[in-house]
Amino acid sequence: MEKVKFGEFYFYQSEFKISSDNVLFFEFVKLPKRGVAIELGAGFGLGTVILAKRYPQTQIIAAEYQKPLFELLKRNLELNGVKNVKPLLCDIRKIESCLKPQRADVVYSNPPFWRREFLTENAKKGQVYIKANYEVETEYRDFVRAAKYLLKSYKDFFLMMDTPRLTSVLNTLREFKFQPYELKFIFPKRGKPSNVFFVRSRLGGKGENLKVWQYTYP
Repeated sequence: MEKVKFGEFYFYQSEFKISSDNVLFFEFVKLPKRGVAIELGAGFGLGTVILAKRYPQTQIIAAEYQKPLFELLKRNLELNGVKNVKPLLCDIRKIESCLKPQRADVVYSNPPFWRREFLTENAKKGQVYIKANYEVETEYRDFVRAAKYLLKSYKDFFLMMDTPRLTSVLNTLREFKFQPYELKFIFPKRGKPSNVFFVRSRLGGKGENLKVWQYTYP
């Protein structure tokens, strides 16, 4: 385990790296200035710390189900002096046993979305890493379902996913009564297709115009 500096923050981490895609996602996420936000799959706490410092009056519940990552999350909250976050050890597939329904003003998630068949090149990684990045135990639908359970009506859900499954993800969101109204595509390099996208959708939303953005390279 090592302690790394990122901007004004420090993080304990092991085999995880801070990726530009994750950082961009947490710039995309918008929380209310007050109220309750719930993070599904908080990992070692990168986005938790960034958003908690950006929105100090917002109560954030950071749910993580892998015990090693949960312990790292708690250490990183303490390391950065974060006071407005409640870490929660919770399997989001059993969200009803952890939290009451319609609790949140915002839900956001960067779930383990790489498909199982892509695991070959990273098969020798540790189980914590694999479970955090690949759909070996959870699927993105589990996170969408949990978000619907947690959100108040007409509140927002922010999700990061892989672009090849864009159509499937949008259909799933609508299946769970979410109306997508903002998309942002991320491209790994100029001239390459998008590999990741962010979507903002509203529970119970009706017919919002869809705004589409792309990350503009420096």
